[in-house]
Amino acid sequence: MTKRGFALTAVLAMTLAFPAQAQDRSFTAEGSDAIFAMGARHIAMGGTGTSTADDALAVFYNPARLAGIRQYSFSGTRQLDATLRPYTFIGGTAPLSFLEPLGIEATLGVARYNRVHARSSGAFAENEFESIFLRYLLPGVSGTFDGDIDSKTLVNRFALGARFDDLPGLSIGANVDWIDCKTNTCGMHAGSHGYEVRTVHATALSFGVSAAYQVNDRLSLGVNFTDVNTELTVHATTDDDLGLRVDDFSVPLPRKLNAELSYRVNDHLLLAAGYQKFWGTYGNFDLNIETAHFGAEYESREGLIWRGGAWMPLDISASNGLNLDVLPFPFAPTIGVGMHEGGF
Repeated sequence: MTKRGFALTAVLAMTLAFPAQAQDRSFTAEGSDAIFAMGARHIAMGGTGTSTADDALAVFYNPARLAGIRQYSFSGTRQLDATLRPYTFIGGTAPLSFLEPLGIEATLGVARYNRVHARSSGAFAENEFESIFLRYLLPGVSGTFDGDIDSKTLVNRFALGARFDDLPGLSIGANVDWIDCKTNTCGMHAGSHGYEVRTVHATALSFGVSAAYQVNDRLSLGVNFTDVNTELTVHATTDDDLGLRVDDFSVPLPRKLNAELSYRVNDHLLLAAGYQKFWGTYGNFDLNIETAHFGAEYESREGLIWRGGAWMPLDISASNGLNLDVLPFPFAPTIGVGMHEGGF
């Protein structure tokens, strides 16, 4: 484990686990797409990490920053109140020391993480947040759906970060993702022919590029661009009053861009601010999500670190009805505390 491998975080107003509003209704969503962040340290800092990740979570936030990790490391995280997945992120890093004589510092990273897992039962009105989120998650699901939904998307990521002696301060990175989505639904909706049982399996091979630049001892920049020109290959089986049908098709996956800067004020205080854009065509609708992230980290004494931040939606809209106006808060404050001792 690396120096910041353990942390406890409280996240305010960012949860997507809603209590059932009636006895026959329930809705839960977990994963990085549900809260736009990963890992206790980075969630506590408002979802920042593109310019600050310095452990195995750099595989997720910015593969270019892997180049600064010159030891083997492992990181495993879990959302303590999670009910759907046994882990949130599992990853590790390994330096490629044999490249150092060539003037190259490179580190390989691998990770498996939960992009989103959602489970729903019962009926939600078309304008309710749960219904809108499900239509974002599952293109083609009607806003009048009444039944059970279980959908999970897992990502297996292989990443590489490198920096060169001839280009001081600059690191570059790349990643390859194998995305695996499985969804089971049963129920009725406006477009179904009677009671419908549907199974969907979608996969995609996705690519990303990233960069990090250490301007000086205090200022760092980071950029990460993922899901470049990615399409999901979909295999769907539907059983309803019309009988059993099998469909094969493809849908584009939205792109994601992260840009961030961080500033180390002194040996104790680190500040970070970032911007994320998630946009493109997804299924049969257009999607645009823009958010701002702010974070601070203060080491009050050796081994004890206090963290805080905020996640702020700038524009959350889609042609399926998703709209910023439905959110009950202008921003989500975050707070956390971390401890480190030696390599843990």
